[in-house]
Amino acid sequence: MPDDTEMDMIQSHGLLFPDDPAIMTDRLRTLLTRGHYEDSEARALKTFIGANSSIVELGAGIGFISTSAIRHHKARKVTCIEANPLLCDYIRRVHRLNGVTDSTVINAIALPGQPSDLPATLPFYVADPFWSSAMEPPKNLPSERVDVATVSLDQVLADAQADALICDIEGGEGTLFDDLDLGPVRHVLVELHTNRIKPAGVVNLFEAMHRHGFFYHQQASSHGVVLFKKFRPARPH
Repeated sequence: MPDDTEMDMIQSHGLLFPDDPAIMTDRLRTLLTRGHYEDSEARALKTFIGANSSIVELGAGIGFISTSAIRHHKARKVTCIEANPLLCDYIRRVHRLNGVTDSTVINAIALPGQPSDLPATLPFYVADPFWSSAMEPPKNLPSERVDVATVSLDQVLADAQADALICDIEGGEGTLFDDLDLGPVRHVLVELHTNRIKPAGVVNLFEAMHRHGFFYHQQASSHGVVLFKKFRPARPH
């Protein structure tokens, strides 16, 4: 593990990120230093994250959103699920540097359903830059296939007693919610990847969220980042 005490730091919104060449790109450094990295998601947090929030984040990236939720919005705890093993280590470092203590980082692919019904592993394609990594090989980019353990998202949400779910999984959002038990979750923040899921996937996602009893929160949604808020009991599929 790199020694963060001997590494330069990047500051963004008062948070520290190791300038690790294995993770950082010129574009990422610029976005962080200018305060533009994941800015739509960061702005949305203030509308639904508070002192009692327990958050599950899928596709946790470099730990920016989870760290911001704890440090800026006083969330109670975060559970980060990230398929890229290199990023999992980096997220833990970011949490440690920023004093985030009540956090769990899991290297896995989260799927709906019970553990006994899931495959043990699934292929994941790690690309550079990391945000192009996905469960399908990225086009026009070299990638490395790794087999990643699966985890039941239903169980993770229940175990964490999560009231918020944040999802940035490069196209996996299109069908993730079809048969998911959201349990106590009251808010779901999703980054749409229309280039991957196509219009049919967007429609399917919205229809699934409506069945779960969530509505589209217009004021907190922007630039492909959509917030859904619970307003009634779920309907049978």
